[in-house]
Amino acid sequence: MTAIIGFTCHDGVLMMADTEESTTEATKSSCDKLYHFSSPSGYVLTGGAGDAHLIDCANQELATFFGKVMPGTPDEPLTPQLILDGLNIFAQKFFSETTESYKAAGLDPAPDFEMVIAVNILKKGTFLFKLYLNKVLWIEPPNHECIGTGMWTVDPMLRNFQFVPQKETALFCGIRMMYHAKNTIQGVGGKTEAVALSDDGSLTYYGTANTALIESVVANFEEYIDKFVYTSVSNVSKEFPEIDENCEKHFQDVPGILKQYRDKYKKLLDDPIL
Repeated sequence: MTAIIGFTCHDGVLMMADTEESTTEATKSSCDKLYHFSSPSGYVLTGGAGDAHLIDCANQELATFFGKVMPGTPDEPLTPQLILDGLNIFAQKFFSETTESYKAAGLDPAPDFEMVIAVNILKKGTFLFKLYLNKVLWIEPPNHECIGTGMWTVDPMLRNFQFVPQKETALFCGIRMMYHAKNTIQGVGGKTEAVALSDDGSLTYYGTANTALIESVVANFEEYIDKFVYTSVSNVSKEFPEIDENCEKHFQDVPGILKQYRDKYKKLLDDPIL
């Protein structure tokens, strides 16, 4: 059970994942679900949901694929379309070999898996793709993607997030989405891992200890909205006019309270606990 989100940001791609892995029906462990490697064009960042062994094999073969046989030459520089074409070649070959091997072993259908893949082309940007079975989809801005069981909670939230954010905005809002997924979907849990692959090819690690602190701010902010904002906006009464006076008085404090939440978030980004 997994939740992995890929955001197409103004300055790159942000990917985040939960860190809980089911080892048996009764046990679980913590693990890293985001994987990265270098390629001639820049860095590649991936996240997989489904059969762990297949995901590890796909990551291993993707690293080789990007290092040796990706389409593109010095006379034909890489483009997002060439990457898409190459990933489709990879997906079809990997899917065909995998399903044939599993069928030969009497394991039919083969275990399911899917991946989100962020590919950096230096000086051109970072692009997000989704691999499912034997086909790959280019996720173009302002669209974003979620894979794994967490999609049942996250997808509706992503539909209300159809714009291209800065990675800091995507991080805060993505941690909120992961928070709800972890509190709703069985098997999605642990801390939240987050890594950004910027357009210049650099990687930013946000650290699970720091994302846990940001999640605490997010949860507190949600509680404030639920218990104060919604109730205050709807707290209208002709019978008790003093309610209007109290609400108007408390509304004057809202800008300061919002600034406090923003300042807390900025501090966690400026002085992260890794």
